[in-house]
Amino acid sequence: MKKPTKKNSHKFQEESKVTFDNIVTRSEEMRSVIKTAKKVSSSDVTVLITGESGTGKELVARAIHNNSPRKDGPFVTVNCAGMPDTLLESELFGHEKGAYTDATSTKKGRFELANEGTLFLDEVADLSPAAQAKTLRAVEEKEFERVGGEESIYTNCRIIAATNKDLLTELREGRFREDLYYRLHEVPLYLPPLRERKEDISPLIELFIKEFNTKFAKKIEGVSNVTLAYLMRHDWPGNVRELKSLIRSTMALIGRDVIWLEDLPFKIELIDEKAIHRLDQDLSLKIMEQEHILKVLNFTDWNKSKAANLLKISRPTLDKKIKEYRLET
Repeated sequence: MKKPTKKNSHKFQEESKVTFDNIVTRSEEMRSVIKTAKKVSSSDVTVLITGESGTGKELVARAIHNNSPRKDGPFVTVNCAGMPDTLLESELFGHEKGAYTDATSTKKGRFELANEGTLFLDEVADLSPAAQAKTLRAVEEKEFERVGGEESIYTNCRIIAATNKDLLTELREGRFREDLYYRLHEVPLYLPPLRERKEDISPLIELFIKEFNTKFAKKIEGVSNVTLAYLMRHDWPGNVRELKSLIRSTMALIGRDVIWLEDLPFKIELIDEKAIHRLDQDLSLKIMEQEHILKVLNFTDWNKSKAANLLKISRPTLDKKIKEYRLET
């Protein structure tokens, strides 16, 4: 195994610590995925991880590698998206000196660097037809040639692939090879989006706060109950990555020990888009304030002092609002 440079040693150490225990979840569906992933870790079968961007596909791939007999070998990643064929071919298979104008020296590709370890092909659906053909041969026969080379190079690496696209659709529409699909699809793992496992939001927030407390030298205890309630209503199109980014940016800016709703760097959309188009829907600030105050009062079992504290208003102001909106009637 190639020894990591001093510059990358910290990153290498962090990645090598990734295990299934690092995957925080209360979701039964995610627990089932992890259970299957643990089972396949000990073998060399090819794994295809699907799911939306930000759901943690690379995290699962690293956990599989670190739980496998190949854990002392390299874990090599390559993002197959948005890369020209010539550059991607060189990244995957390497090139010989003089293979093209800028090839001033011989370069090993990712298949070669992953020997005795694991190669993670991220966004594999974006491989071009030419790259798919060469990848299929490397996966099936464990042999390839560098760009500009004639000698076949053997690689003993395990393949884990991932994509946020529907590969069956890509296959039916002729954009993905059927033989490569079935070669990669030996064990499929689907990671559900965060909006379908909202029970994971609270423990993930706790995990990220702990992580960034260490990085930012802070002592933030958590989020307020109102903030958590708002975060639970968000659909999280960016999934776990979006949630982590939100907590990170918020913690970088605040000085208190609890994250309040007003601390969030942007306001999460809470209004149902369909409701906006209903002509009878009252979306005035007055109505929204009334509903919000009532929700907080109900949350605190009408403990007005606690409600006023959560709302960050004085007790007399809260009494005035209750009277104004006739909330006690």
